[in-house]
Parts: sequence; C-alpha cells; structure tokens
Amino acid sequence: MGTLDSSITNVSLPTISRDLQTSIESVGWVVLGYGIALFSLLMIFGAVSEKKGYQFSYKYGFAAFMIGSILSGLSPNIHFLIASRVSQGIGAALLVAVGPALITRSFPASERGRGLSIIGMVVGVGLMLGPPLGGFIIGIAGWRWIFYVNVPVCIFGIYYTYKCIGDFPISDPNKEISIRAAASLSMGLLLLMAALLLYSRQVLDVSYAIGVFIISVLSFGLFFYFESKPGTRFIGLDIFSNKVFAFSGSAMLMVFVASISVTILIPFYLEQIKNLTPQHVGLFLMITPMCNFFIAPLAGYLSDKIQASFISSFGAIIIGIGIFMVKGFRPDTSLLHIGLAILVLGVGMAIFMTPNTSALMGSVKKYQLGSASGILATIRTLGISLGVAFSVEIFSFYRDNYRGEVINGHEAFMYGYQSVYDIFLFVIALAVIFSLVRGKNLAKQG
Repeated sequence: MGTLDSSITNVSLPTISRDLQTSIESVGWVVLGYGIALFSLLMIFGAVSEKKGYQFSYKYGFAAFMIGSILSGLSPNIHFLIASRVSQGIGAALLVAVGPALITRSFPASERGRGLSIIGMVVGVGLMLGPPLGGFIIGIAGWRWIFYVNVPVCIFGIYYTYKCIGDFPISDPNKEISIRAAASLSMGLLLLMAALLLYSRQVLDVSYAIGVFIISVLSFGLFFYFESKPGTRFIGLDIFSNKVFAFSGSAMLMVFVASISVTILIPFYLEQIKNLTPQHVGLFLMITPMCNFFIAPLAGYLSDKIQASFISSFGAIIIGIGIFMVKGFRPDTSLLHIGLAILVLGVGMAIFMTPNTSALMGSVKKYQLGSASGILATIRTLGISLGVAFSVEIFSFYRDNYRGEVINGHEAFMYGYQSVYDIFLFVIALAVIFSLVRGKNLAKQG
C-alpha cells in the first residue's frame, strides 16, 4: 500500500492542481508533507515497537493511514489535503518501520531470506501497478478515489492484525523511552529531509538549505549526546558499533544513492534525446520493478543457502555493470541496448536487496529488531532523497558549464548526464567494498 500510494499520488498531482485551483509549487507539498512525516518518524516508531509490540504499530498505523486517506479524499482545499497527507505519512511510518523486524522474528534464520523476499516482491508490484492504476482510477472516478481505495485495505489490515499478531510477543516490554533523545532524533531527521527535498525542488536556495542542514546536524549531535547517557538512551549506540549492521547499511545507502539516478535522468534522456513518448518511457521504467518481483525470491532463497554477504556483493557488482552501461548511452544508442542496460541494473538491485537486508537484520539481537527495522527504512528513504538531490545538482552543474563553451543542447545534456555516472560509479565501488568487508553474521537472536 505504501509504494502503491506514493506512485499513484505522483500521477494525480496535475489533476489535483487543476481541481483545487492551486499552483504546482503548492501541490508539490502533497508529496513533500507525506515524505517528511514518513522519514522523520521511521526510526522513532521502529524503536517504540520494541516496547509496545508489532500489533501496536500495525493497529495504529492502519488506523492513521485510513483516517488520512479519508480526509485526503474529502479535502476541500490544498491546505487540508497537505495536512491529511501528513496523517498518512505518520501511519505509513508505523507500518513501514516494523515490516522487516516482524518477518525476521517470524521466520527461522534458515528461511529469513525467503521471508524478506516477500517485501521485495510486494514493492515491485506496487511500483509496477501505481502509474497505470492511478491513471485508470482518475479517468474513471476522479482523483479523490485514489485515496478512498486505501480504506478497505486498511480495514482488512486491522482485522488481520488482531487475528494474526494479536498475541505476538513483545521484544522489550521494559524498554525506556527517552523523550529527549527521540525528539532530537526526529527533529534532526525532519530538518535533514526538509533541506534535501526543498532544495532539490528549488523551494530553498543553497544558503537557506545549508542553514537548515547545519541545524539538523546539531540535532543529531544532541541525539548522540543523549544516547551516550544510560538515563536518556533511546536506541543504543551499540547497534551502530555492530560491523555487519553498519557496513550493510552503508552499502545499501550507496546503492540507493547511485541507482536512483537512473529513475531521475533516464526519463529525460528518453524524451529529450530519443524523442520517446511518456507511455514508452513508462515501459522502460517498469523493467526494474519487474526484475525485483521475479528475482527477489530467488535471491532470498540463495541467501538462505549461501552467506548473504556473498550474494549481495555479487548484486552490487552487477549494479555497477548496469550503471557503466547506462553511462555509455549516446544519442544513437539503440532501444534494445537501453532496455538491456536497465535490465542488468534491475537484476543487480533484485540480487542485492534481499540478501543485504537479511544480513543486516540477522546481525542484531532480538530486542534490537524494531530499531534495526526502522533504521533500515530510514537508510532506504535517505538514499533515495540523496540520490535525487545529487543527481539533479551534478547534472545541472556540468550541463550548464558545458553550455558556456558549445551551443548544442544535446551535447550539453549528454555531458551532464555522463558526468553524473562518472561520479556514481565511484559510489557503487564503495558499496561493493562495504559489502565485501562487512564480515559474517554471528548474532544469535533466539
């Protein structure tokens, strides 16, 4: 529901802008409000689930998401809609933060990869169905129904939460919740995401973005200060000193930063250089989630039989090959070659993600699973946001510099385009190194 909702909402923005008679800048907050609320609360709710239990997270997550969906559909103006989307973001954070933890607790270690591969399949389905389903719903019933369709899903979700995990054991019922540590962490994450999103959308100029970023860093410093004190500890710094956990998370961050650039830049390349229609561009972009859907279960199965770090490192290498192929695109590159390059990248992502997630979640102790799951979701969201911001900024910088020398739009575009991948090949190389040196899982979760 999370991936489906985000992709459907993106498709509906022009229609919402016309119907509510608001500007493109204002309607952009429909996405921004949801994203900032989601990102700033993932680690908080992951840690809270260790004390309150997974039933708490799913029960209130579905309820908040359903209320936000109903209010979004009823919105009389853009401000009401943005506030309703924040409610959806809070609900989504409760749901997304604990998924990997619940699966890790439910499956034995010998089947953890297969269990986590279900997430990869569902994400693939959501990303594939979102744009066409959103267009269909808007065409038949109007944009308000893209929010109403969430209601029956939430009702079923609440029902199965009580039925299936009502008596699921709580990881750490005696866990202390430090309000000061939680507030400083949430504020740091909120300001970091706000700086990235607002700067990438040119809402803030660079000086204001740097100012917000500095305040974010100070908030993180305050969080680590509280974490160093036994009386105000919230997550516990020992989870970050876990080598497998830290290096798996770093590898994931690097992979998302580098690979998201394909989603950002390829549509512009296909439309402006290859003169393809948006419909054809959408077909190319469906290749990656399709790979995720079909290959993630195999990767998960293999990670249960072979050391997960070996499988994910192999996947990171394939991602690097895919990015190298994407970097080599020229104005005369054939569509077959373009499709093959995106396919290689998608295969690499599918092979990398599930084993890496399995290694990360399998490296922590049972009482840390909620926090690890929230951190995992935060890393993924942060990697996507950093990838978007860096891709746009690097591309614009090199393209504009080239235009000062040669008045040729296509050549300037390709110069900026290839410069992005020159840098991101180095980022992927770092991901491969982090993945290879992380070590083996030794934690016994019980």
